[in-house]
Amino acid sequence: MTLLGRIFSSLIPVLLGLIFIVGAPLAQADENSDKRADLEHQLQQLETESQQLDKVLQDVSHETVSLTNETLKLNAEIKRKELELQRLSLVIRKAELEIKSKGSNIGVLSGKIDKNRKVIAAGLLALYARDQDSLMTILFKNKNLSNFFTSIYHLEKVQASVQDTLVTYRDERSLLQKEKSDLETFEEDQQDLKALQDVERRALAQKKAEKDELLRLTRGKEALFQQLLKNKKRDIATLKTQLFYLEKTGITAENAIQFADLAAKRAGIRTAFLLALLEVETGKQFEDGVISVGTNLGTGSWKRDLYDCYISLGRKTAAESEKKAFFAITGKLSFDPDNMPVSRKPNYGCGGAMGPAQFLPTTWLRFESRVSQLTGHNPPNPWNIEDAFTAAAVFLADSGADLQTTAGETAAAKTYISGQPNCTKYICKTYSSRIISLAKDIDRIL
Repeated sequence: MTLLGRIFSSLIPVLLGLIFIVGAPLAQADENSDKRADLEHQLQQLETESQQLDKVLQDVSHETVSLTNETLKLNAEIKRKELELQRLSLVIRKAELEIKSKGSNIGVLSGKIDKNRKVIAAGLLALYARDQDSLMTILFKNKNLSNFFTSIYHLEKVQASVQDTLVTYRDERSLLQKEKSDLETFEEDQQDLKALQDVERRALAQKKAEKDELLRLTRGKEALFQQLLKNKKRDIATLKTQLFYLEKTGITAENAIQFADLAAKRAGIRTAFLLALLEVETGKQFEDGVISVGTNLGTGSWKRDLYDCYISLGRKTAAESEKKAFFAITGKLSFDPDNMPVSRKPNYGCGGAMGPAQFLPTTWLRFESRVSQLTGHNPPNPWNIEDAFTAAAVFLADSGADLQTTAGETAAAKTYISGQPNCTKYICKTYSSRIISLAKDIDRIL
């Protein structure tokens, strides 16, 4: 056999062998599947308990307001929050398993892609060697027709193998990008879940304190409870405990009520719902008990936490769009973009959100003209409380919030965090539930 034939012969098993490797499944037995199934079972049990407590709360809400019923409701709400914290812990553990699995899959895919590169390089080398000779030259190089046809057969095999491998290579590259994107989403969701876990812990402590204070003030007497109930209306001191995170950013409870009420009426939504969403959204910016949004709501910079972050994730188009929008906003306001605060980059994902409403620059531009029409500010300022609250209210109204239905508010809250009103991810459910629950507490005070 000629040298070219021997090259073909040596490459064929390598090419075909590696192709079979590429065609193997991404992962064999998932060692974490049993753990995930166990966590899912525990989550279902907690969900059943939560539904039972929801029924208790619903029944109590239709009863006459009394000390006994209020105490029963507080006990149910405390238990409900304890269950929610348990569920959050389980979901975070489940997300950690998913992240580990995604990371493993990415490693397997990367290895296969690397092998595919070698397959393609080897095949192209063989084809290049063949391209240097005409069919007549190959015929003369072989001693007989049998060797000649063997060489041609090998050539066709190499060509087919290279074609197949190129297709597989492209598919694996696409799958790798999807796996990386999914991993990034899991990591961002996990970060948000941990933040909401801290928000929920504080809500639990607050609800326990509320129960203790109720029992202390009423001393178990119905008449004292009814008098207390009348005095709770517009109780700023009580409201301050509900707006803990907003107050930490420098927005007083008085200003929060004033501008939330104004914005909510302009957009046609409930003031309590808007305040609750802004409080939870601000609470998400806390890290390890320390707020990551300063008194101007932001300790990050557009360059590091927004633009460079998107670039590092390979999202150049998004980076350029957000940069362009940020410069357009600050330019209209005659602000120095390098001195304007935005949210800091979290452990996963990117920062860059502006002001009390935590809008990204491109999102702000979508609502800019309508905010201007409602507030009379031209241009509106995302770092201004009135403008920011109005923008958030308009966003929520567009997303389904109204004055009548909890379902509409739930859809709006899910849209605020995910962009999808029907989002089924646990982060969406937790986020919207915390807002609806807080809105009920605030509504009783306003």
